[in-house]
Amino acid sequence: MKRIPLNKADYYETFPAYLEGISQKFGEKPAITYFTRQKEPVTASYAQLAEQALSAAHALQARGYAGKHLAIVAENCYDWLLAYLAAASAGAVAVCIDVEQSDENIRQMIDQADAAGVFASQTYLSICAQGPDGQSPSGWALFMLGEAEAGREGIQDLCREGRLLMAEKPSRIQDLAADPAAAAAIVYTSGTTSLSKPVMLSHRAVLYNASDAIRDVNAGPRVFSALPFYHSYGMTGAVLDTLVRGAELCINGDLKTMMRDLHLSQPDSMITVPLVVEMLYKQLWLTAEKEGKAQQLRSLLKLCRALKKLHLPWENKILAEIREKMVGSLRVIVCGGAHLEKKICEDFELFGILILQGYGITECAPMVSANGNKYCKMGSVGPVMDHYQVKIVEDEIWVKGISLMNGYYKQPEATKEALSEDGWFKTGDLGYLDKDGFLYITGRKKNLIVFKNGKKVSPEKMEEQLRQIPMVKEVMVYGAANGSSADTVVVAASIYPDPELSMGMSSYEILEHLQAQVDQINTALPLFQQIQMINIRDKEFDKTASKKFKRHTV
Repeated sequence: MKRIPLNKADYYETFPAYLEGISQKFGEKPAITYFTRQKEPVTASYAQLAEQALSAAHALQARGYAGKHLAIVAENCYDWLLAYLAAASAGAVAVCIDVEQSDENIRQMIDQADAAGVFASQTYLSICAQGPDGQSPSGWALFMLGEAEAGREGIQDLCREGRLLMAEKPSRIQDLAADPAAAAAIVYTSGTTSLSKPVMLSHRAVLYNASDAIRDVNAGPRVFSALPFYHSYGMTGAVLDTLVRGAELCINGDLKTMMRDLHLSQPDSMITVPLVVEMLYKQLWLTAEKEGKAQQLRSLLKLCRALKKLHLPWENKILAEIREKMVGSLRVIVCGGAHLEKKICEDFELFGILILQGYGITECAPMVSANGNKYCKMGSVGPVMDHYQVKIVEDEIWVKGISLMNGYYKQPEATKEALSEDGWFKTGDLGYLDKDGFLYITGRKKNLIVFKNGKKVSPEKMEEQLRQIPMVKEVMVYGAANGSSADTVVVAASIYPDPELSMGMSSYEILEHLQAQVDQINTALPLFQQIQMINIRDKEFDKTASKKFKRHTV
């Protein structure tokens, strides 16, 4: 299938060129907006963002940080973006630290990446003031994000210093020339089945990926995202691709205020993960149940579904009012990071919200494929990006192209294992391509449950069925040992029940209710696939930055 892109994309080779380009093209247009505790918007224009980042870059370069690693340890905030853009533009490497890790892991990540300096917010300052062994003093310079404490330098101090340097030498911008193939960032993998690895991503890899992402998607002039910047999906897939097309990005740094900020932003689109979409979907039905309108809503959706199938007008005023109350002006949701059920996408479309699923992995900077407004198949993760090739090797997805990683930092053996001799990256994800070039994900290679007879079961497929049970809020399927032999396994499910739907029920009553539902699912499955063990959890699963379950911790 030949695709004609919806949008023209500008491509940049380096971060200094990127900042200069978006500043010249979009100037005083709003670039980044966030909201204070008093719900007041604070906005920076494209010209302001570029001027501050490039000024700080000059200061960092003058201090000798070119070629060195600078870690960023903070929640989402405007200064986080400044630190990243300044570090990359100075010829340094921005090390993106997952702040949801333990204090010890955060320090180890900084040390593992050989960081010469650390940008830290007030929240994480005490952690970063200590070395990898937890003892003071640390071996790295500290710069504060946000309002700096007395006696400490902050990102704004670097901006001021850089402005003075540029005033002395107006041609100084040329000094920021960077190598497109050099690493601009180190981003840690999500670590769903193993420990996180430091991925080196070049200027060209990140920036080409961001531009590729906008070619088939019309996301509107105002975008909302609460995705963590330290994850490549949050940075490339939400920030850099929004800015490269001149849209306004509304950011959120605290999940407690995510819904507040979503409504304050009144965005045309949101970039998020399935967990958030599922939360919105469940909240919609819980509200309908509480108001006694669930059956009426089901009937209305059934009617609209039938009209749509017959290619007749199906838009409905009641559904539009529900959508307005739930998410305001939102019309498009770009969703990636994990699997989202097809039924949820179909139902949201009836409410007038188009969900565009994509697929990415940190080593690919991160996006490999994505659905677009015009080219979209629900259930798939879309056509492959322009600068990538995909092939399927024994059901595993292999990727090759311009945005692949430079390798894992100081881990040559892991790099060699991940890349084939001719440069293909082995993703570890299972899937297939259809005749039109749309990619489908069927599971994770390491997650497969393998039986003694050689048969295999993808736990992701089983989890999709179990999530249809209303009381199931989260579920993980795995192979549990059963018998004297270590390779004798049965399919087991660990379930975290929805607290609202299970309120007032005893553990036995919850298990009895879930068992009855699982027994019904089992009747349609071959014997070896049937779920034979259930255990009930009293808390949610540990998750990665993209809200995938950390399976190795269970």
